[in-house]
Amino acid sequence: MWERLGERISPADYTPVLRSDLTWARFKTRHGDPYVMLADRGHEYITLGEEDDFLASRMDGTRRVSDLVVDYFRKFGSLGYDRVVRLVGELREAGMLVDRPRNIYERLQGALNPPKTPPKPRRTEGPFLMLRLPLKGIDPAVTWLYDHLGFVFFKRPVVLLTFVVTILGLAAFVADLFGGHDIFAPLGKSVLLGIVALVVAYYLATFIHESAHALACKHFGRKVDQGGFMLFYLMPAFYVDTSDIWLEPWWRRIAVSFAGPYSGFTVAGACSILVWLFPHSGVVGTLLFKFAVASYFTDALNLMPLLPLDGYYILMDWLEIPQLRQQALDFIKGPMWRLLLDRERFNRREILFAVFGVLAATYSSLSIFLAILYWRRRLSPVVTPLWATPGFWAKATVIGVVAVIAVPLSMRLGRRLWRYVKTLGKAPAAARAAILTIRLRDRMRLLESLGFLATVPQAGLDRLARAARVREYPSGTNVVRQGDRGDQFFVIAAGEAAVMVRERAEDRTLDRLGVGDYFGERALLGDGVRRATVRSLTPLKVLAFPAETFWKELAGTMAWEARLRMVLGERERLEALPIFAGMGSRQLDLLAVKLQVQEVEPGETLVRQGDPGDTFFIVRDGEMEVLVSANGARRRANLLKPGDFFGEVALLYDVPRTATVRARSRASVWRLGRQDFRDLVGRYMGLEGDVAKVAASRLRRRTRLRSAA
Repeated sequence: MWERLGERISPADYTPVLRSDLTWARFKTRHGDPYVMLADRGHEYITLGEEDDFLASRMDGTRRVSDLVVDYFRKFGSLGYDRVVRLVGELREAGMLVDRPRNIYERLQGALNPPKTPPKPRRTEGPFLMLRLPLKGIDPAVTWLYDHLGFVFFKRPVVLLTFVVTILGLAAFVADLFGGHDIFAPLGKSVLLGIVALVVAYYLATFIHESAHALACKHFGRKVDQGGFMLFYLMPAFYVDTSDIWLEPWWRRIAVSFAGPYSGFTVAGACSILVWLFPHSGVVGTLLFKFAVASYFTDALNLMPLLPLDGYYILMDWLEIPQLRQQALDFIKGPMWRLLLDRERFNRREILFAVFGVLAATYSSLSIFLAILYWRRRLSPVVTPLWATPGFWAKATVIGVVAVIAVPLSMRLGRRLWRYVKTLGKAPAAARAAILTIRLRDRMRLLESLGFLATVPQAGLDRLARAARVREYPSGTNVVRQGDRGDQFFVIAAGEAAVMVRERAEDRTLDRLGVGDYFGERALLGDGVRRATVRSLTPLKVLAFPAETFWKELAGTMAWEARLRMVLGERERLEALPIFAGMGSRQLDLLAVKLQVQEVEPGETLVRQGDPGDTFFIVRDGEMEVLVSANGARRRANLLKPGDFFGEVALLYDVPRTATVRARSRASVWRLGRQDFRDLVGRYMGLEGDVAKVAASRLRRRTRLRSAA
């Protein structure tokens, strides 16, 4: 039973099946790089690169995760364990697989504590401060509007006309302002009607803005399934869902985002021109000016890229950086300060994140205070005399206007002040901890990510981290040179480097190393001859460990030191094998621990044709011959040498051995059982996000692979 349960929960045996109703769209970035958008239209949209596209297209129910790993190896030449399990997890979490994710704990809670009355379906969506009242199924109405009227606005002459109106209208609006027009001017003689007219103008401008988004989305042939009414911090507004435009190229996505503000500027420009042409038009002129003000204000705010509005999405699509705002804010919360404390140079993306993150955080913090000051200044001349007016309705109007503006602003200000109070309360201790532990903590994290040090006690890692020497190299510097002797081991703490070898008087790049990668491990084994040159591609910071210091600080039992030296030696052997080309240092470390060495005598048979098999073998030393029996005769089909492998079919499929393999001379092999393979995949599925980010693949020289059995 336990064996069957293990097979059911093993990631290697899981068979992912993509839903048949998903939509695939293939595009190229502004720089010409291909990518795929996989969509559960109206719900989830996931961007896939070339390798993820290859894997996803094979999730048709005929392949397990282990089969996908084999397909990936055959296509790209490396065992992409972590990539396969990460993609399967993302697709399942997004509900794009046939077996959708289930909240087991929620179901258990419901079974143990069933509600007394069945829950009533909600008509609203979202949290209280972002409450939406959706109107679903509006796509037919939007289609009808586009077919009968909206298409006109996308004709080239009309687009040119609206552009002229927008430019001239902005000049007319400035002239109207200097001409003495007032946003809070009474309508006729009624201040109350003037305020009501301004509010109505705001909602009309918002409605036109959102309608333009919907029509632009429909112009490009996409669906607008949902729209409706929402309360944004208790401020009423309209919205439409144009998520389906993700299935279009980047420039069309920008066009849909810009359509809203552009429509508002055009209509506001037309109103401003009319007011300028007819300055004494009375009530009509006042209404037109109020609408122009409301529209300019709404659409200018929407173009602000520091808020998650239209301007932000335009910038995000143009830069082609998903979740730009969140990435920038996360960067200034932690990584930026570590770079500043270490006095490291920022790369271009880090500069963008730092500038955008600081501006976005500053604007978000000051926007509430600026809004309060603005509305207090503008409303005071109107509210004060209105409050002094006798009668119930005048005072009720003042209370209503103040509540509509002050309540959401006060709530946002209160929440922000509370966060600031909590942050400031923790600041002294956090600052002291950061100053004292930032470097040591980073060193410990780097060392803990090295698989061959997994069994080292925490105290030993702490001593090693403190003994590390920090070295800094400018961009373009050779840290180690091929053929030189060295006695130092390096771990990259910041920056990038290239691994190069000299062949035929030319330097050939084998690999790129990043944060968390290491090199020079041969120095720890007593053989310090550098097999390659490592050159910094960016300003590089490394932790350097002289071999003598390394073993001194990790002083322990002789058995433990021998085990560590053995793992390092086996890892060095594995690194040169074609089957593991492309695997990162952490993956090789795990393999070195998992693989078992078996000595084989001449003539000894390791696998026999027709027997069941559950073990994968790699020739470590010596030679193995592959014998195939057919029609009563046996012939030698192949001769395996160090680096060749056999038994891969039995590792991934439940089939008998297809050949007999026996030692031709004294030899040794590495063994990897089926369960160990599953454990490796499960281990990668559970990797922490920050470790997964620094796990880089090493592209090494590939030779022709021979497989059997």
